[in-house]
Amino acid sequence: MLYKKSFTHPLFRCLSQEERLHVLKEIHEGCCGSHIGTWALANKALRVGYFWPTMKQDAHYLVNKCEKCQKHATLIYQPAEPLNVMLSPCPFSQWGMDIMGPFPLTPGQKKFLLVAIDYFIKWVEAEPLARITEGSHEIHMEKYHMSFREEHKPGANFSGLTK
Repeated sequence: MLYKKSFTHPLFRCLSQEERLHVLKEIHEGCCGSHIGTWALANKALRVGYFWPTMKQDAHYLVNKCEKCQKHATLIYQPAEPLNVMLSPCPFSQWGMDIMGPFPLTPGQKKFLLVAIDYFIKWVEAEPLARITEGSHEIHMEKYHMSFREEHKPGANFSGLTK
């Protein structure tokens, strides 16, 4: 039998090709097996005292071939549609704006928040507002020299209604 010396553990027993799969299967799906993942399976084999150079690759292969693991594994949820990338040619050329609130009153009697986000560098500007008026977003745009290109029909927040 061949053993590998370790600084943190006692001697590891090096396994032959035939013994490797048997040990991994016993740890993974034996009487005390809990169908653990690749990383945990390889580490558990190390903790028990076994070693071979391709331990992680063999554990990955075994977990991927286990029918129960594939059937009962957690699902990876992906969006139903592909995500659309918002393209902006250069910084500060395209902004998105929204009004949030009402929030609890602040000491300055502000209860709304006007938020502007640059699409290119994701720069965020926020300004508290006491009330929403028709020109509240225009003042903010002039302050930061923003050009506004309307892509979507503005809702009630930008139609001059005060809340």
